[in-house]
Amino acid sequence: MNKDLKIQNFSDYLKNNGNLNRLTTNSDNNNAPVHRWFPFFAGFSYRLVNETISYFDMADNGAVIFDPFIGSGTTGVVGKEQGIEVVGNESNLFLYKICKLKTDFQVETTRLTDSARRLLEEAHNKWRQVEIENENSLLKRCYPENNLKKLVALRDLIGSASDISDECKQYLFLAITMSLPKSAKVGINVPYVSWRYKRKPEEVFLLFEKNIHIIEADLNKIIATYKNNTETKIYMHDTREENKEIKSRSIDVVFTSPPYLNNFDYGEALKVFLYFWKIAENWGEITKKVRKKAISSSTTYYSESAYLNKMPEEILGHHFMNKIPKVAEEIISKVEQIASERKKKNLKKSFDILTPLYFKDMFLALNEIYRVMKEDALAFIVIGDSAPYGIHIPTDTLLGEMAVELGFSSYTLKPMRNRGIKWKTLKYRHNKELRESLLILVK
Repeated sequence: MNKDLKIQNFSDYLKNNGNLNRLTTNSDNNNAPVHRWFPFFAGFSYRLVNETISYFDMADNGAVIFDPFIGSGTTGVVGKEQGIEVVGNESNLFLYKICKLKTDFQVETTRLTDSARRLLEEAHNKWRQVEIENENSLLKRCYPENNLKKLVALRDLIGSASDISDECKQYLFLAITMSLPKSAKVGINVPYVSWRYKRKPEEVFLLFEKNIHIIEADLNKIIATYKNNTETKIYMHDTREENKEIKSRSIDVVFTSPPYLNNFDYGEALKVFLYFWKIAENWGEITKKVRKKAISSSTTYYSESAYLNKMPEEILGHHFMNKIPKVAEEIISKVEQIASERKKKNLKKSFDILTPLYFKDMFLALNEIYRVMKEDALAFIVIGDSAPYGIHIPTDTLLGEMAVELGFSSYTLKPMRNRGIKWKTLKYRHNKELRESLLILVK
C-alpha cells in the first residue's frame, strides 16, 4: 500500500480499535502491568503505541523506535513487550530513573522480595526514632507525621544497606515512590499538590508491601511473555541538543509526546517526588535541575526580566528566522496578538515571551529528530494546541509546517480528542475549543 494512503487510513484503523478519547491520555496505563508502576499523568496510552506498531508492521520489520521525550517510559515498555529496540532521551532525573526501571529487568524477584522483607523489618524497629525536622517543609505539610517518619525510615535504610544489591535497591526505590501518593493526606499527583483534596492516608508499610507484590507479579508475568531480550537504551539527555550516542539516520520510527504550550510546570508537578528523594532541595534547584533542561512550556521556566523589550524575532533567533521564515511569520503574528491582549487587560503571565521560547525549543528538538531518522522514516507525535489569553495557537499545525520547512517531506494531522472542557466554568477561562492530535511526519 502507498505510504501516504496507509497514513490516511490509519485514523479509521484507530477508530475501529479503541476509544480515541482515551488513547492520548494515561488512563489505560493505570492498571496495565509495569505501566502502572508510575503512570505519569501527562502521558499517553500504551495502547496507542501498540496500535501504531501493529498497523505499520514495525515488529516484523525490525524497526528501531526513538522517543525523544520518553518520560516514564510508555514507549520503552511497549517496545520491550513487542521485541522492538527502543532508544529514548529524558532530561528529568526522576523520570529517567523510573523509565530505566520499567525497561531494564536485571533483578531476581525472589531476591527482591527477600530484600524488601528485611528492609521492612528494620524499618518497623527504627521508624519511631527517625528525625524529620530537616525534611522539606512541603513534605511535612503533605504527610501525617507518622507516615513521613516511616517513608524516611525506608528511604534512609535503603541508602545505608550494605547487604542489598544495587539492582534490588532500585526496585525498593520504586516501591516507596509508588507509596508516596496514597500515603499523603492531600492530593499530590493530580497533577499539582491539591490542598483542597483531602484524603485518608494509607499506612506506609502496608502500601510498601503491597507495591512490592505488584512489582513482583508484573515482573514475573511480563518477563515470561516478552518475545526476546531486546535492549532498551535510555539516555539522560536534553533533546534540544545532539545526542552523540545516537547515530545520524539510524532510527526507523519516532513515537513521542513533547511538552505542550500550556503553561504546565513539570518541575512543580513532580516536586514532592523531587524533594523526597533529595534530587532537589528547593524551588531554585528545581529550576536548575529540571526547568533549565526542558522545553520551555511554562512561564516559570525563565526570568521575564531577561526578555523585556525583546521583539519576538529576537527571541526566536536568526537561525530560526532564516531556516523557517513562514512559520516564524505566523508565530510572530500570534505573539503580537497575545502581547496586545496582555497589555489591554494588564495580565501578568508572560505568554508573549513563552510562545516564541517554546517554538524555538521545539525547533531545536525537531532538528535532532530529523538528524537521527532514516530517509522515508515516520514520526508519530502526540501534541495539543493552546489558547493563551484566548489567542489560539495551533501548535500541531505549526509544528507540522515547521517540520516541512526543516526538510520533512510531509505531515498529516489526526485529531484524537477535545480537551480542556472541564475548565469551561472558570471565570477567566477562554472559550476556545482545544484538541489533542496525532501529528505524523514523513522524512
